[in-house]
Amino acid sequence: MPANIHNIRCGNGSEQITLLHGWGFNGAIWKETAERLASHASINCIDLPGHGLSPMPANHYNIETLAELVAETLPEQGNLVGWSLGGMVAMQIALRYPQKVKRLILVGSVARFVRDDDWRYAISTEILQDFSAALNSDLHQTLERFVALQIMGSDESRTILRKLRELMSSNRAPNPAALQGGLKILQTVDLRQQLPQLQQPTLMIFGKHDTLARPQTARQMLALLPNAQLEIIDGAGHAPFLSHKERFTQLVEQFIKEKQP
Repeated sequence: MPANIHNIRCGNGSEQITLLHGWGFNGAIWKETAERLASHASINCIDLPGHGLSPMPANHYNIETLAELVAETLPEQGNLVGWSLGGMVAMQIALRYPQKVKRLILVGSVARFVRDDDWRYAISTEILQDFSAALNSDLHQTLERFVALQIMGSDESRTILRKLRELMSSNRAPNPAALQGGLKILQTVDLRQQLPQLQQPTLMIFGKHDTLARPQTARQMLALLPNAQLEIIDGAGHAPFLSHKERFTQLVEQFIKEKQP
């Protein structure tokens, strides 16, 4: 495995599950999820390049580079889980390196994060542009604002907000260039035309009250994917694996067990 991608492993089951985090975080955000899944699978929690203990890539910071670097760390024919930005990277890996992905699980992640005329439930591009501009003046405050967006409408929002803040403060801060690069990916990447090529069984898990990746957009994606199902968790926001741990784990385990590629 390449030394430049940091990976925390646990469990020793026959199934391989790799977890990819979202913008501004690192693999530690999956700690509780990994512990729950580890009784039946071998778990890999990866730090995306420029996050946690994974260094910045030597070349351009774009979705193709992230997919290539992460794909090198993956076992053959494993299960790939991606949250938010990590879900976009997971989709790109499944498209470019299909032999690596047996099943795909997308958590609060869409093929295009910003809206256009036929994608009207996505967020405004101005929101991400504002975060990009704010990063240059106050990185910590910008990350705090982004965390607040992710828990809006979620059950136990105060508890989740405290947990996200603790995770952010207890781990190495992301490289500012990685944060800018990640925002650019969220602003510009559009995988919608490629979705029909995703042949892997795909599970989409969304929070009913997610304001960053809305369930309406997930339903639009569902129509484009040839082998997918959608689960919407009541009371959840953008991080259902934190607010509804048991339900999330149950969905993942059932999908891996029942969906035979």
